[in-house]
Amino acid sequence: MLKKYLSVGSIIAYSMYVNKRIDLGGKMNNFIKPIIVFILFFIILAEKFNMEVLIIGLIVSLSISIFNKKEKETIDKPKTLTVKKILYFILYGAVLLKEIVIANIQVAKIVLSPKMNICPKIVKYETKLMSKIYQSILANSITLTPGTLTMDLEGNILTVHCLREEDSLGLKDSKFEQILLKIEEIDYDK
Repeated sequence: MLKKYLSVGSIIAYSMYVNKRIDLGGKMNNFIKPIIVFILFFIILAEKFNMEVLIIGLIVSLSISIFNKKEKETIDKPKTLTVKKILYFILYGAVLLKEIVIANIQVAKIVLSPKMNICPKIVKYETKLMSKIYQSILANSITLTPGTLTMDLEGNILTVHCLREEDSLGLKDSKFEQILLKIEEIDYDK
């Protein structure tokens, strides 16, 4: 076990050393850094370090980076973190955690009740968020909340599957979107 962490640690140290010593140019450097992170993550998930894991990790990491290269270039990058933005993200995490717990209890009641009180519905929801990254955060948060699943995000329209009618109504006054809108305002000085 210790050997695994020493190996991962030495790879991290070496990659940091290489990044400081060799400047591969902005675009190339932006391509290599995620690959190194993906490989390290893959090794940690594999729970062992040998040549086979390293080669498979390299292939998977390269594939992910190549297939997502164009998508990564189209994502508008938010400005730097500010104290206000960090506080909003902490608030967002707390609201998300609270909503997940509440939704878990509601879904458990539905599943455990003798007559399942569900009315599945697919709704289209237009978000006010303009940034692709914040739209993705909203879509993932909706999916993390039990009883709802984001099926598609096209433009600023989310297609969401809901277990109950109330879940679809809850999208309209989403606390998630309200907080993300405030963060987006900070980013783009609206």
